[in-house]
Amino acid sequence: MTTKIVPFRAVHYNLNKIGDLSKVVTQPYDKIGPELREEYLKRSPYNIARVIKPVDDPTLPPDNGYETAGQLFKQWYNEGILIRRERPALYAYDQEYIVDGKTYVRHGFVGLLDLEKGKDLVKAHEQTLAGPKADRLKLMRADEANEGHIFMLYSDPSLSISNLLEMGRKEQPILETKDDFSCIHRVWEISDPSLIQGITQGLEDKLLFIADGHHRFETALTYMNECKQKGWKPIGVETFTHRMMTFINLDEPGLTILPTHRLIRDVNGFDASGLLEKSKQWFSVTPISTRTELFERMKQKGHHFGVSLQGKDGYFLLSLLDENIMDELGPKDKSRVWKLLDVSILHTLLLDKLLGIDEKKLEAQTNVDYGRDPNAALDKREQGKYQAVFLLNPTSAHEVRAVAEQGEKMPQKSTDFFPKLLSGLIMMKMEIGK
Repeated sequence: MTTKIVPFRAVHYNLNKIGDLSKVVTQPYDKIGPELREEYLKRSPYNIARVIKPVDDPTLPPDNGYETAGQLFKQWYNEGILIRRERPALYAYDQEYIVDGKTYVRHGFVGLLDLEKGKDLVKAHEQTLAGPKADRLKLMRADEANEGHIFMLYSDPSLSISNLLEMGRKEQPILETKDDFSCIHRVWEISDPSLIQGITQGLEDKLLFIADGHHRFETALTYMNECKQKGWKPIGVETFTHRMMTFINLDEPGLTILPTHRLIRDVNGFDASGLLEKSKQWFSVTPISTRTELFERMKQKGHHFGVSLQGKDGYFLLSLLDENIMDELGPKDKSRVWKLLDVSILHTLLLDKLLGIDEKKLEAQTNVDYGRDPNAALDKREQGKYQAVFLLNPTSAHEVRAVAEQGEKMPQKSTDFFPKLLSGLIMMKMEIGK
């Protein structure tokens, strides 16, 4: 098997008709709750949320929301609200963003992955759920399109592909917009045959690792098999045998993964002093007076957790004393790289062994909420809303790769790739012979 990536004629909004691109593109579908959806709908009658987050009309038969979304997408295309590029191309996709006051640029490119040839070279790191897959499949049946990306990582330490992409960014971008997080998104068309050949051949022998889009990837495979069973024929490459993806080199410095912190509530008999005392069998426990010092000390080499506890002033730094304890107490069916993820250490030693929050309780979310902002999490704990907060360091891209290569799935809420790839920026409309 080889990873076969091909150029395609992308679909995007007609800027002459919609005006401000920022009014019609959105965060990925799984980040859009009811309130955000309403906000998006107010911005423009052509906002892509109308397609990617369908809502059923209760007075009509079930799943009518998907049918409406599909009809709307096709209507926008027929009316020229959406237009298709004239020639096949790859599309360089850069995101300029700020984290902790520092500016980064993440470089990638958009192309189509041949699902038949490349599916076995795609490695996942998350478990998927039936509900989201059913949701995405209904939408794909209705609109026969890819409106959002699958975020794929590959490893290219030599940066050879990155250098080719740099050559493809010489002209002005064809699309540019800023999202709600002040991230600037820029897209260039790469139609030079020599650049396309160099980029696609450079990826032929490489594994691909899903960063975001596990449900969408599995849905694409399901839909391809459905179409084949119906006897439908693929027309060209913009069809059900291919899936639009954005490919990003995990060896580039612009790749950022944010941690997801754990906020603990409703633990019967919670005892902060007892928790600290029992944790000393596996961790050094260091009292910390300020958040600034806590955040800095967490950056040291090793496995460190920032902790705030009900009934205790200040903060604590818990640092793992010996990695070998995870060989003894971690799940026996997991690899060492999985056991030594910070999130695995936290879940195994602190949540499960000391607080009684096991996998079933994590799945049911009976005792744990999640937060991205460490200061906001600590504020909530100090306001009495939570019994404890555990702050984590981010999972690295190389840990994601190592776990996926083992064929394992990470614990839930292990990764938050930032920024997200915008839905509605670059799209693919399928051509199918029925």
